[in-house]
Amino acid sequence: MDEVKKGLEGVVVDESRVCKVDGEEGKIWYAGYDMDDLARYSSYEELLFLLWNDRLPSADELDEIRGEMQERRSLPDGVADLIDREAARTGPMDLLRTSVSALASYDDTPNDLDDPTDRSLGVIAKMPTIIARAHRARQGDDPVEPRDDLGHAENFLYTLHGEEPTAEEASAMDSTFILYAEHGMNASTFSACVTASTLANVYSSLTSAVGTLQGPLHGGATETVIEMLEEVGDPSRASEYVEEKVSNKEKIPGFGHRVYETVDPRCAHFKRHIEELNPDSELLAVADAVREEVEVRLGDKGIWPNTDLYAGALYRELGVPTPFYTTLFSASRAAGWSAHVAEQLDDNRIMRPRVKFVGETGREYVPVDER
Repeated sequence: MDEVKKGLEGVVVDESRVCKVDGEEGKIWYAGYDMDDLARYSSYEELLFLLWNDRLPSADELDEIRGEMQERRSLPDGVADLIDREAARTGPMDLLRTSVSALASYDDTPNDLDDPTDRSLGVIAKMPTIIARAHRARQGDDPVEPRDDLGHAENFLYTLHGEEPTAEEASAMDSTFILYAEHGMNASTFSACVTASTLANVYSSLTSAVGTLQGPLHGGATETVIEMLEEVGDPSRASEYVEEKVSNKEKIPGFGHRVYETVDPRCAHFKRHIEELNPDSELLAVADAVREEVEVRLGDKGIWPNTDLYAGALYRELGVPTPFYTTLFSASRAAGWSAHVAEQLDDNRIMRPRVKFVGETGREYVPVDER
């Protein structure tokens, strides 16, 4: 009898050189390089090259990919008009998904799959521009056009706020892009690969991934954590909050992960940047207090902090509005999506899993007038 693996847990669907997630040790390896090193010393542009080429770029190659991204940041007029028209009444993730899909209309040969990373680069370069423009449109502010003399992370904060960020802010933003860039065969990455396996175009694959990331069990969890931290409000209330959740057998946002048997390794980097930007962060103090209570009460049950516990607090320090947290996750994870899509297309076979039928057979059809 076929064994059903709910949620495809433990099912290995393919081979990949993009990322290794070691849940036991709490380590992430991007194309063989320690995520901790890349989060401290690399850039998102360099990471893109690494994930796509399985090696670090030379200085000239890094300049080239930076230049390509800078040249492709601006939006087609039709997509810009779409954002301006719909931002006030459309959720940020819905608008991002629709905008990514709409980009295919401005590609003369959208179905050409010979160089999927090149098309992905165009989408990845524009995603921060989409997000910033949508936020400003919702606020009633004029859009800020991207600049071609700023790095990817620095330019995003510039177009979001209308002023250049500090070096510390730009570094923190770059680090968040790297930390969320890739995480193995997660739900949104799998969705992108399923779509790519049909030989649909890159825009469709990335649109599928954005749609999958939207759910609160995946990308939307960061917003849930911020709501929790604001509900607790003060470190002194952490014990009461955790006790109530544990007593009612409710999940505590920001804790637990299907992969990790220890603390999510990305937590330390998000926390580090919050401390650098604002050592007196109230949200950080609350997060730490909740973490301490959870580890005391549930540490022996394998319930450890995940990256969502600190990510939202860092986004808050960088001035990213809460409704846009998941869109920023998308803009980061697009690196991993595109790398896996390229791998899928390089050795493609259409995804076709089976389902175990548990219904009846042999049922007799009865005409409607005899029922």
